[in-house]
Amino acid sequence: MSAEDQLNYVWKYFEPFKGRLNNLGDVYMAILWPKAVGQPDSYVLFNSGVAYRQNAGLDVDKNGAVTRGECLVKVKEKLTKGLAQAG
Repeated sequence: MSAEDQLNYVWKYFEPFKGRLNNLGDVYMAILWPKAVGQPDSYVLFNSGVAYRQNAGLDVDKNGAVTRGECLVKVKEKLTKGLAQAG
């Protein structure tokens, strides 16, 4: 499948979020946890069970709850690094 063909799938995936993706956090949440699109950074995504265990590495303050803001820490770090390398 070509890159252009793949973008058609990306377009279709994001289409239901049209008008709701207002920042980097919303875009990332559309991928990771769509219920968190448009929520504040204090919104808790995972705090128990398998979902928490699979995402415990995102729990920056290790309090047993992964918030939207904590998820964005990693994304912002990668963005900053990528922008610095692009330079």
